[in-house]
Amino acid sequence: MSAIGPIKVSKTLSPTILNTVAVPLTDVFSPEGFVSPGVAKYVNRASGVAIGFPGFTMQVRPPTKESRIYKVTAKLVVPTLEQTSPSTATGIQPAPTKAYDVTAILEFMLPERSTRPEREYLLSYVKSLLAATIAYSDNSNQETTASPVISAVLDFEQPY
Repeated sequence: MSAIGPIKVSKTLSPTILNTVAVPLTDVFSPEGFVSPGVAKYVNRASGVAIGFPGFTMQVRPPTKESRIYKVTAKLVVPTLEQTSPSTATGIQPAPTKAYDVTAILEFMLPERSTRPEREYLLSYVKSLLAATIAYSDNSNQETTASPVISAVLDFEQPY
């Protein structure tokens, strides 16, 4: 089992998966502990406002007698704070409040009989679906993925 430690992330990744240029890391999700048994929580405290901390949770559920499948769940929540007036009638800045969250949940259902290469292929496909372009393994060329995921998330476009 891997130890719980900080996760380095970037909001401005290169559009390619295989990239020879260093990616500037802009944020760190630090471990906060376990929100329930087996569910690790990480938060990005960069904003300084606790109610606005982006959060990431991770869980790996082992197989049970009823289900011979490992279930890996990763959840990312990015809150948006309400815009408040810089001053009120009393001249006091109101406390920050959360307007809404944007959320992504990624679930992997992995039969206990699955092999590591099969899981690597699955993870590679998922990464490709989230990338705008992909590079050949020898970095000789790049191609656009034409993945519908990006336009669906950014512009609410239908996948057809």
